[in-house]
Amino acid sequence: MGEMKPIMLDDSSYDAIWERALASLKGRGDWWSHRDISDPGITLMEMWAVLCDMQSFYLDQIQESHYRGYLKLLGIRPDNGRCAGVWVQFKDIRQDCILPAGTRVLADTMVFETTEEIGLTANRICGFFRGDGSRVLDMLLSRKSRFELKKAEVLFSFLLKRPLRAGHRLSFFVLLDETGQRNPPGQDFFPLVRLGWEYWTEEGWREARVLRDDTLGLLYSGCVCLLTDASMRVREGRGYEIRCRVLEGTFDEMPVLYKVSLNVVQVMQRDTCCCQEYGVFSRSCPKIEMQSWLGKTGLIRVFARQKKELWREITGDCGIGPPISPGRQKRYVYFKGEAEVKFVCCREGFEEEYGPCAVIGVTGQRIPLPWENIMRDSVELMLPMGDEGLYRDYIRVDPEEVRLENAWHWRDGEDCIVLGDGRHGDIPPASQKGLLLTSLALFQGEKGNVSIDRIRCLERPELFHGITCSNPMPGKGGRARREPSVQFAEAADELQRLKRIVTCEDAERLAGEVPGLLVKSAKARWQEGMLVVTIEPKPTLGNGDCRQQYRTMAERYLEQYRPAGIRLRVECL
Repeated sequence: MGEMKPIMLDDSSYDAIWERALASLKGRGDWWSHRDISDPGITLMEMWAVLCDMQSFYLDQIQESHYRGYLKLLGIRPDNGRCAGVWVQFKDIRQDCILPAGTRVLADTMVFETTEEIGLTANRICGFFRGDGSRVLDMLLSRKSRFELKKAEVLFSFLLKRPLRAGHRLSFFVLLDETGQRNPPGQDFFPLVRLGWEYWTEEGWREARVLRDDTLGLLYSGCVCLLTDASMRVREGRGYEIRCRVLEGTFDEMPVLYKVSLNVVQVMQRDTCCCQEYGVFSRSCPKIEMQSWLGKTGLIRVFARQKKELWREITGDCGIGPPISPGRQKRYVYFKGEAEVKFVCCREGFEEEYGPCAVIGVTGQRIPLPWENIMRDSVELMLPMGDEGLYRDYIRVDPEEVRLENAWHWRDGEDCIVLGDGRHGDIPPASQKGLLLTSLALFQGEKGNVSIDRIRCLERPELFHGITCSNPMPGKGGRARREPSVQFAEAADELQRLKRIVTCEDAERLAGEVPGLLVKSAKARWQEGMLVVTIEPKPTLGNGDCRQQYRTMAERYLEQYRPAGIRLRVECL
């Protein structure tokens, strides 16, 4: 796609417009002899020249709203930025405890938050063995060590300090060497091998239920969660052993292990100022336990649903337990009655930091927010309906959308909320209470990428005595929000990568992107009306089943982009 030259609708200046208008009088009004500036007609001509100059200037401008519309036509979503992320390990755990989702850890002063609830265990890995039973002395405790798995039925095993009881869940993180640059997995990707995670019991080896496997069969680094159906027993005096065994399939390239760790969870670089939780009170359930970090530690307001989008504040009618403490890790909200409720949880000081201005009930009122780097997708709000304690949910829309009730949108280039203008959203009634932000998070974009290796401690270490954290694993992903005009300027490469097979080059490029495969190169050719694609894997595939899997996955991936009426065949070297 070549670079498009900008089109100038009209670059005439005021002087040029005025001169053309004055010259046209000679052919149209010879009777107009008085052309001094004191003549009212000349004054009107000067005014029209000014208006014409202004109008041609604004018609020649492309606003951010235009670029947003172009991106929508092209099927490209607005880029509101992305948080940096990394896996963090918690250490020095003296007793089992729960870290709720949103728990905050610090890299200097930059805040990272856990993405999910994690149960920390005081158990630990005390031994690591190869598949042949020989012990690995360093137990994979450092990022510098690497352990190449061998082709065998049993890949490796590790020992736990304490046994797992029946019904116990064990989560651990497997760090693998991913320098081979395997393609990211797709939603329908199936692993090359089926693994069995087994633990030693009184009856011998017993297979655990796999509740989660982010590694997709030891192809990617990630968490594995197992559920035991029986209690563990000591095996041969070594300890409480768990082993990984190949049940079906074969690897295209044997995994390389760096580390197996307990108490690891993913964190994202963001600072949540307020969030929402939902629940239902009934006579049989008069209390609800708060789940999020802000729900357990921050300030809480409670709203009962009246209608679909209408809520009434009932905070004064509820009993709200104190924030969690080192000896009490649960927090409840109590209510006598039946109600579907929304909990708005915010950190202390947030309401003082943001004092919303009054809603004045005029069209298109702009309310600036006092923070930079707002995660726009995180923002939700309610507006008060009079002085009766009623609030209504307001939804975010694109400013070019058709009229919607209870709608607001962002002002271009600013962290500024624009309330309804009667065309993109109804005009809200006036209220002195101002809007209520019910969800809001901040992030630092690219700055989070360079701060990841400095994560050292919890923000509230007094709540989890003695627990420390570190992240020897690399992280990435932070990106600041980009304006639609910048995103559109960078869209040329994306437009050139339209996923359709039109030429052999298209087929070769798509074949090199088959999810989950290690593809060195791909060649495509036409043969008797058939498109033949030959893929060359990076590893040498000595196993026929593995080559067949490569062919199957490549054919299934390319099939969705195959032109109608064209036959497709995939070959694997």
